Amino acid sequence: MAPPRKILVADGDPATARALAPALRRQGWTVHAARDGTRALQLAILRAPDVVLFDEDCPLLDARTFARILRTNPRTAAIRVVVLAARADPGRARLGGVLAKPLRPAEALARVEQLWRRAEAARTVAAEARELEGNLAQMPLVDLLQVLGQNRKSGRLDLSRGGERAEVLLRQGRVVDAACGPVEGEKALFRLLARREGAFAFRAGEAGEGAGRIDRRTEELVLEGFRQADETAALWPALPAPEERVELAVAPEALPPGLHPVTAEVVARLSGPLPLRELLDRTEATDLEVLRAVAALLEKGMARRRGAPPPAPAAEPLLGPAEMHQLRARVARGRWSGAQAVGKVVVAGGGPLARRAALARLAAVPGYAAAPEPAAGLGALCRLDLGEGLLLDLAVLPLEESLLPAFRAFAAGALGALLLLPAEGLGEEHAAALRDLHLPVVACGPSPEAVPAPLAGGPAPAAFGGADAAEALRALLAGAGRGPSAAFTPP
Repeated sequence: MAPPRKILVADGDPATARALAPALRRQGWTVHAARDGTRALQLAILRAPDVVLFDEDCPLLDARTFARILRTNPRTAAIRVVVLAARADPGRARLGGVLAKPLRPAEALARVEQLWRRAEAARTVAAEARELEGNLAQMPLVDLLQVLGQNRKSGRLDLSRGGERAEVLLRQGRVVDAACGPVEGEKALFRLLARREGAFAFRAGEAGEGAGRIDRRTEELVLEGFRQADETAALWPALPAPEERVELAVAPEALPPGLHPVTAEVVARLSGPLPLRELLDRTEATDLEVLRAVAALLEKGMARRRGAPPPAPAAEPLLGPAEMHQLRARVARGRWSGAQAVGKVVVAGGGPLARRAALARLAAVPGYAAAPEPAAGLGALCRLDLGEGLLLDLAVLPLEESLLPAFRAFAAGALGALLLLPAEGLGEEHAAALRDLHLPVVACGPSPEAVPAPLAGGPAPAAFGGADAAEALRALLAGAGRGPSAAFTPP
């Protein structure tokens, strides 16, 4: 039986608790009430409610102090606090949320239910934090870091959004490093804290044991990240779009002496027209500091906008809508990652040159992301985000004789096999294993004649040469929903 859900309403006016209690009890909540902050703190420690609604004018103890005390006690650290306020305020919102007064019971109940679902997700994360996956829309990064911190977890938190990949390293629950594209350290973490969508995957282990670039406590980083996000959002309306180029409007020698170090760094980067997004990536200062410097240079006429460069032609998606629907149906019977479906294609054969050529071609496919540490003989090769919550992992199939016993287990559940020609190391034993698994096989390489004899015909799934890696993968995926015995030809 699930434990009862408990809520505490702290308000000097008892009418607030009386107005909310009936609707809350109908939804299965046990309601406690307190008329001052000290009594609310006593009940929070004794009853351990899941959610606290705390009025900003509650006597004897203010909301910020109340929340800070809760977070210093392991018994109460996970309690969610919602401030009841006459107006919205970002500082109060950081405590866990703000509800405007006078309260509307339906709105209050919806917010409480939302916090309860997040708390449940947090408990699941805490219980399964050795290896977990999910979506930032369901559990924001700040909540995820808080849970991992409370449980003193060490490891790597991978984040993905479209084709963008990022990571946060933790040691004993503390953030010690972060990377987001070319940006690293605190600057990268501040960017990631502003994200509200994308997938995450935490892997516990030695990934968090190396040297880091972040020394501050995670709580300080979160507060600073939120402050920078608020101030950055206020600056953007007066700034160029991220893809719009900026350049100096005066000669560098005409600039006044004694520039601020961040402004001097921005000026040094603007030796020619540069997209604002690229300027942010190239500078060491935080995004907020760079944007402030750009705004000041524009305002004083020392810099000017040059417009966005012509857009690059859009890359063709790997699959069409009908093919995506078929593939999703196939993958949905396999592994799910939160709100995302994850499929697998195994890759075999090919020497170093063939593998580099295949990766170079796949890198042009929308949603491509290289594996953090590609393995030469076994492991991840790359990941493709096909859109609509559908991910595809390409994994290298072990061909070493010593790993042959693991061949079946490694290839189990795969959508098919991509054979790189020339098929170095692929012998009759591997071909027999593929036939036993009934995996469709598509080859890419110089010519069909290069397909090894064990895979060239017979009752086994047909293999075809002459296509590049992207064409071969497209052919494999386009037929994946039609059953394992189908023959696939490159378009």
